Amino acid sequence: MRPVTEDMRPSRSGLRVLAIALVVFAASSSRPALAATVALTGLILFAWSLKTSLPLAFGNEHRLASVAALAVVLGSMMSPLSKIPDSIEAVRPLLLALGVTACVATFVGGARLGGKRLAVALGLLIVLIATGTLVSTEWNSNLGTDIYHAHRAAGAALIEGENPYTDAVRFFDGSPYRESDRIIEGYPYPPVVLSTYGLAGAFTDPRLISTLAWIGFIAWVGWRGARFEHGSEVALGVFLVLATLPIWSMVWYAAWTEPLSLLLLALAAVAWKKRVVVASVLLGLALASKQYLVFLAPLVIFHRDEIWLKRLGIAGGTAMATVLPFLVLDVAGFVASTIGNLAEIGFRPDTQSIPGLLGAFGIEFTLPVWAWLFIGILIGALVGITARSASLFAGRAGLTLGLVFMVGLAFANYWVLVAGLLSIAAVLDAHDDSVFQRIAFTRRRTVETVSSQLT
Repeated sequence: MRPVTEDMRPSRSGLRVLAIALVVFAASSSRPALAATVALTGLILFAWSLKTSLPLAFGNEHRLASVAALAVVLGSMMSPLSKIPDSIEAVRPLLLALGVTACVATFVGGARLGGKRLAVALGLLIVLIATGTLVSTEWNSNLGTDIYHAHRAAGAALIEGENPYTDAVRFFDGSPYRESDRIIEGYPYPPVVLSTYGLAGAFTDPRLISTLAWIGFIAWVGWRGARFEHGSEVALGVFLVLATLPIWSMVWYAAWTEPLSLLLLALAAVAWKKRVVVASVLLGLALASKQYLVFLAPLVIFHRDEIWLKRLGIAGGTAMATVLPFLVLDVAGFVASTIGNLAEIGFRPDTQSIPGLLGAFGIEFTLPVWAWLFIGILIGALVGITARSASLFAGRAGLTLGLVFMVGLAFANYWVLVAGLLSIAAVLDAHDDSVFQRIAFTRRRTVETVSSQLT
């Protein structure tokens, strides 16, 4: 029997990579009960990684990720795990072949610099081909989901000088569980999204924002993974899981806004220590970009480091500054559009959460909005109370949102954001450990040099 070596043992980063892969699978699954079960397993693994005494990384995380990503890729080959836009069907075999090749390349050569760069190049090629196909076939085609048309309508209202948070914005409800001719009035997204997706929709395709945000985020993770340093295997593994994401084509087609929120949070985390004001402004913009990100408020409040009060003030002030003009303009209209439309969703049997899991057994369960809000804020406070760094904030933010979604409503775009936040934590934690290793090595060499000179 082969002995268990250190390189074969699990690590905290290994648990996180596996957790991210499970959440990605949940985002891509069309079966609510399966998605909820897999996502909950991923959240438990990530929570375990925060508490376990296992070493941070052993350098084999890329292999674990390659196997996990291959399972998702092959799963989408045998049976589509998500709705795929028609424009992707023609290139789907190519994307699947590249995905399998990238997984094999990562497993075989992910520990060497050449292997890392090959895997990252293949992953970026997957993202670029998928995105390029969508752009070339769907750009300004006026084809998309209800969210896409909401962005378009909001852009038109802006150009005409009307308030988008009134009946100036009207679009059909795309829910399969509502009447097909039901009209939603008022733009359902906060001003940060209005000034990006909505404004882009006034002149071109609003999905331009998703394109730039996702490619920017993926490129950052890939850059971390293509380097030859301690912990880069973790970033490479995370990159592979995200680059082969089957649901990306639907994220783009639907004009879901999570890519923007994710990029803002990633930029804030990267600038966390060295550019405090910039990081705080970006954090404030991110928190104001989605209504459900209010559940992260306790994390910002309880995040205790030497500059926590400054960060809290700037982030909170930035978030309020984005909302205040529209509140002053029309309080009732703004609340009805952004909060009222969200509160009216009600029970959805296709939700990838506990209500969806129960729905598979014929049980209709939905928490009242006030109870969901209370539980969510409590979860945020309990999870975020020990955060002390950017990586811990991002990881706990992903864990908080995942748990909140699990007890309430969760759809594919929600799990993409959770997977992204957990990815930021895994990448930054591995990078911080790499810096620590270099500092420790430098100090050790300095001590050895001084000792040798003295003797």
